[in-house]
Amino acid sequence: MIKLSTFHLLNKRTQFFLTTRSNLKFKENLVNDILVDHTPSLVGIFNDSKLIIKFIRARSWHEYLKLLWNHSRITKEVEGSNLLTKLGLRVPEIHEVGYGIIPNVNHEFLGYYVMENLIQSGFQELSKLIKEDTLNEALRGIIMKSIYDGLKSMRDNHIVFSDFHLDNVFANSRGEIVWIDAGVTTYRSFNTKKFTKKHNHSISRYINYSYSGQQLLLPPEKTMFSSLLLPIE
Repeated sequence: MIKLSTFHLLNKRTQFFLTTRSNLKFKENLVNDILVDHTPSLVGIFNDSKLIIKFIRARSWHEYLKLLWNHSRITKEVEGSNLLTKLGLRVPEIHEVGYGIIPNVNHEFLGYYVMENLIQSGFQELSKLIKEDTLNEALRGIIMKSIYDGLKSMRDNHIVFSDFHLDNVFANSRGEIVWIDAGVTTYRSFNTKKFTKKHNHSISRYINYSYSGQQLLLPPEKTMFSSLLLPIE
């Protein structure tokens, strides 16, 4: 079902979106609470529900052109979720997707998607759990091994999660993890050199990621993830 959608956001109505995938039925599209509002995106609670809505901001008009050949950031995140699901990795369930129409001064967003609220299901950002030191050694080990297995599976399938860091993983008290914001790229077998470069850059960036000068990975964890790096020919 294809429809036009708008949302009540920050006391004003948004631009129109072409909604191409939806299994939701709400009389009004209300964003009740803003959780994150920064340059790349805006995230909020949708219709007082247990759902999250994420709007992807257009940083330039050129990004609208990428919508035409399915290479925009909104497309990459939605398709990335599908790719990770095929690898057997858990991602938030996406209930609705919409794409921005012709850009003008009132068109702030490339698109949006509505997904499950992981916090309602007992998950938290892994980076937050580490910074607050709420994980015991055994649970942390289980979580890090799951991340390693997921990244290895992506590597073995020539998939790069280019902007991966510990904010992109949610975990619960049982050590289960969910991957979010899956802006991934798949590289063809004939493009091995480019894949190796992008993969190694992503893994190295993840290993050395710090928050306010604090390294989030322990030395043994850095060693484990370093084994994912590929030799450069």
